[in-house]
Amino acid sequence: MDKSRPANSRLDPETKTVNTLAEILKSVQGKITIDVQDKQVISVSLEGSRVVLDVNDASIFGTAESDESIGLFDGLKTAKKLGETLDSKGITLSILRKGKKALSLGRDAKPTLSTLVTRTDDIQVDSVRQVTKLGKDVKDGRKRTKKTR
Repeated sequence: MDKSRPANSRLDPETKTVNTLAEILKSVQGKITIDVQDKQVISVSLEGSRVVLDVNDASIFGTAESDESIGLFDGLKTAKKLGETLDSKGITLSILRKGKKALSLGRDAKPTLSTLVTRTDDIQVDSVRQVTKLGKDVKDGRKRTKKTR
């Protein structure tokens, strides 16, 4: 490993991006709401070291140009990396589905049995039901988007 460069410059671009985003999130407070056709789709509340992402209409995730859908293990790997980075920066990300807690990642995550699946203590499944429904909502949104293209 090249020790002559600063530690941050040795990180892969994805990790650098997440680190930069984490620093920005810690310094910003407020709420952002995204509406599509006068309907609230998603809101993000920034409260210091706590970020709350409330997904009211997951179909917005199906509107991405990419047809690539990540698999379960790739998704877990990405979530694990995100959770570890958030924890190291002292940030907690709570993901809600229609106002109900689904997942927590980062500093305040207190996993129980989910550690067996995720292999990390930085991801907490708050509600298996809400995580399942959120996953189904995203999948259904992708199907609807493909039909309209």
